[in-house]
Amino acid sequence: MPPLPQPRAGLSLLIKQRPVRFSNWPTRRGRVHHALQSLVFARDPWLMIARCIEQQCPTPRRAEALATLEQSKDFYSAAVSGIIIAARPLALYYSFMNLVKAFCLTRGSRATFDQAQHGIAEMRTPGAIGLAGAFLRAFQSIPTAPSNNFAEFKEVLTGVGLPATTDYQLPVLLPQVVPGHRVWAMESKKSERFISLHDLRFRQDRSNRTMWLDLYFVADDLSRLGITHQRLLAESGLSSNFREVDCTEQWNSRQLLRFEQVTALPYPDAHPADQIDSVIDVIRPSLWTTVATATPYRRYYVYLSPVAERPFVLPQVLSIYAIMYYLGSITRYRPHHYDTLTQGPYGAWIQEFVGGQPLQFLYLMASEFMRQDVTKPAIL
Repeated sequence: MPPLPQPRAGLSLLIKQRPVRFSNWPTRRGRVHHALQSLVFARDPWLMIARCIEQQCPTPRRAEALATLEQSKDFYSAAVSGIIIAARPLALYYSFMNLVKAFCLTRGSRATFDQAQHGIAEMRTPGAIGLAGAFLRAFQSIPTAPSNNFAEFKEVLTGVGLPATTDYQLPVLLPQVVPGHRVWAMESKKSERFISLHDLRFRQDRSNRTMWLDLYFVADDLSRLGITHQRLLAESGLSSNFREVDCTEQWNSRQLLRFEQVTALPYPDAHPADQIDSVIDVIRPSLWTTVATATPYRRYYVYLSPVAERPFVLPQVLSIYAIMYYLGSITRYRPHHYDTLTQGPYGAWIQEFVGGQPLQFLYLMASEFMRQDVTKPAIL
């Protein structure tokens, strides 16, 4: 193999002499320039979301957004209290759905969700058994018609709605969830697809006023799974924006791999914080996040998707939403089928998902509302 290229010369990005910790939202808009913002610890994320709606939701939509938020909270409280057991996935889906409505009213362009539809339907291929033949059919949202919640959520998250009716196979959606992923890998007899990022570092060249992002992985995280560096780039969606460069750094005597953003992005004046979103936009669609109560409070991952499945990889919170819709639908219409699934090969995964994902979803959505990392404090 030819030697790896040397990384471009640069220093850690500092803003007002502070290093910039990676986040999807490391800065906030100030009166003149952007400024660094810190992690928010919130024992009750519902209060943070309500505050965001009150301050930022357009006035004509605010009452509807706050009402849907209250319904979301009630469904959530009932689902996690232990009062509801058999119907828990259904209550959780309705909690998620109302939270998504509040989010879209605050961040999107839809004026109301009056008469809104789920925008997604549970389907099965003829003779399907278990999850193998299950799929979700998602429908476009048309501005002149009542909204389709799923498509509206996708558009607000990504800026792009559904171009056409799209089918999402459940076996393609299940591995897109980080917690419980190894359970999925064991039961499906497939290789793990999530690779943890050891670090993400902003760097800059002050001489030409450019900045970029470096990604670091632990080498043996790839070698234990037989994943080549080229495959990591190709299947994670990073190949068009990142390249591997020479790295001599280690962590706990383990070799690190370094991938450098190919194009350094300019900042035209002495305020790189004003342009940092342009750097993050390159990586955001390729990152999955888990929220923790201890430092570093966020763990980031890339997802290795087979080429055939790449068009059906959803944003993290949208895949959680879609799977919860499926589980809620079978709970409502075929509760015996849900019981069969929880007792089958993927039963442990489903129970992990229903038990663990609601709190993750809530804090991830609070962060989307706030455009700032929100996490739960470890000590109350």
